[in-house]
Amino acid sequence: MRIAISGTHYIGKSTLIADFLKHHPEYQSPLEPYYLLQEEKEVELSLEPSLESLLEQLHCSSEQLMENKDNIIFDRCPVDFIAYAMVLLGIEDIDINDSEVSELFPEVKEALDTLDLIVFLPITKAHPIEYTEENPAYRRAADKCFKRIYRDDHCDIFPRFNHPRIIEICGSPSARLKILESYLF
Repeated sequence: MRIAISGTHYIGKSTLIADFLKHHPEYQSPLEPYYLLQEEKEVELSLEPSLESLLEQLHCSSEQLMENKDNIIFDRCPVDFIAYAMVLLGIEDIDINDSEVSELFPEVKEALDTLDLIVFLPITKAHPIEYTEENPAYRRAADKCFKRIYRDDHCDIFPRFNHPRIIEICGSPSARLKILESYLF
């Protein structure tokens, strides 16, 4: 099975993946595009990246998904970088479909088509993740964009026929793991 865990920063994606891998050692998890690019370029990327950096991470994520491997769980998928690009572009003022991000949508659809399951972790009041954050408004804006993409298909990026299943999970780390495991074939 091919799974992607998606959502804003500091939402528990890495924790869910680590918990999942402890119980499912037959799975592997490649480096998140942010860290992979940081390692390859030996430069530090910003938590609030430029559009150029987001496009680079989007392309890297799409390439990762196109590799033909099973039993894999990804930390992020192309949707993540589109959501952050929406924040950067000021989605209220600029139509995402009129940007250079939308030029990559055919590539994104093809990459998403390789997934069996996308797990979206939204920000919720019921089970907040404790952390220290430099810019909570940026994180909330990104979460709003994730919700527009996943709940409303705002960008029309999901394949029409071989659509990966998308589930939204919240709760404690153990509850999240249990829900994710219930979707394994």
